[in-house]
Amino acid sequence: MADEWASKVEEWTLTSTGPLSPDPYYLRLTKDGNPDAGTTYNLGDNNIGEVDQRTVVDLSFLELVRLGIRPADDPAVRNTISVVDRELGERTPVGQLWHRFTGDGYGEQANGGPWNVNWPTPTRTYGRLWPILAGERGEYELLAGDPHTARTRLSTIAGTANAALMLPEQVWDNAAPLGARPGTGTTSATPLVWTHAQYVRLAWSLAQGHPVERPSVVACRYTKSC
Repeated sequence: MADEWASKVEEWTLTSTGPLSPDPYYLRLTKDGNPDAGTTYNLGDNNIGEVDQRTVVDLSFLELVRLGIRPADDPAVRNTISVVDRELGERTPVGQLWHRFTGDGYGEQANGGPWNVNWPTPTRTYGRLWPILAGERGEYELLAGDPHTARTRLSTIAGTANAALMLPEQVWDNAAPLGARPGTGTTSATPLVWTHAQYVRLAWSLAQGHPVERPSVVACRYTKSC
């Protein structure tokens, strides 16, 4: 089953007809298993209307590299990195950070008001930047032979900590409401243990020179990188 799924990753999630690049790139998901179809769906989290699945990307494809299913220099991986950096990445005072996915609505209102899912009328909310994604990017960069940049990701995550050194789920982006500074924690969960765990995992990986949670049995089988 693992071999079958690994062989179908591109068939299920790599589009060659999407509007974000003339070259193939990975989608966040497909609703019909056909990444070249303009199938529409609602993103949820207070998004209104439906979007073409080919316009929605995230950074989950990096797990294909960390887990050893695809090599770091895979052309589709490299191209998708360019796409997500353009579509989801932002420079903040603490470094580069990323949104979770295109159109993410899991966050505050535009004016910084709280998120709610039970409003009687639709109210748009906006997911902000996730420090944990910098850690995942750093693990990719270790595998891509760029430990220097990977180390900057660790500093970026640390830079999002509050005065008590607690790391947040999300930080304000460059559309932060009045009085909020990009790169600092929003009203999301703080501390988020997931973020702390990713920080530790990247630090440990930097010390070892490779992602410490990369299963060798997978990497040996699919990318011959034992």
